[in-house]
Amino acid sequence: MLVNIIDHFFFETVTYPYDARSYWAMENNVADSISNLSGTTINSPTFYAQGINGGYALKLIRSSNQYITIPTYQSFVSTSFTVEMWMYPTSFSSGNSYGLFGQSASSTTDQDLALSIGGTVLRLSFWNDDVNSGTTLSANTWYHVAFVYDYSSRTQIIYINGVQDVSRSSAGPYLGASGAITIGNIYDNGNYPFDGYIDQVTLYMNARSASDILSDATLTTWHSFDCGIS
Repeated sequence: MLVNIIDHFFFETVTYPYDARSYWAMENNVADSISNLSGTTINSPTFYAQGINGGYALKLIRSSNQYITIPTYQSFVSTSFTVEMWMYPTSFSSGNSYGLFGQSASSTTDQDLALSIGGTVLRLSFWNDDVNSGTTLSANTWYHVAFVYDYSSRTQIIYINGVQDVSRSSAGPYLGASGAITIGNIYDNGNYPFDGYIDQVTLYMNARSASDILSDATLTTWHSFDCGIS
């Protein structure tokens, strides 16, 4: 069961999420606000001026094979991680894959990281070591989605709008030791691009808690009143 997204927005005084490894705000660019994982646009995607919190969002057209590639290597081998984002799919269909975030070392078990929409559900895949969400998505709807891998318990978890949708014990940890990160496609030069809008992509190199993810999904921005209100 999904929860409604809280629609109370506040003035933002933080520039990126706490404890994140990388943050792509999609504010009319594909820069990483935290570290060195800034992206390069492929096939000229554009930015939409009505993102999730009033800023910009990345607009991707599937028929043009538009996506973002990040050539700087980031290791996900034998470690926990969390990927969160807001997404607004404008189309999808059964039998097709629509990439959200990926890194492909090879088409070998546990060496191909793919976070995607598979047909009409979310999928967290390591290649032959996958989990699908139980919730059917709707087009033209904003979703907060989170993909978590907990290395200590070998658990794959998918959250939708801050609520855990599915959890699965994986066969093994992710082992892909090479490959560019992609946003909006499953892998670089891939044929599985997303169709719609993506905003506020955040990478954490830990398994975030359910309470942290719920907070991210229901509090889009944060304001401190430490200095009072004038």
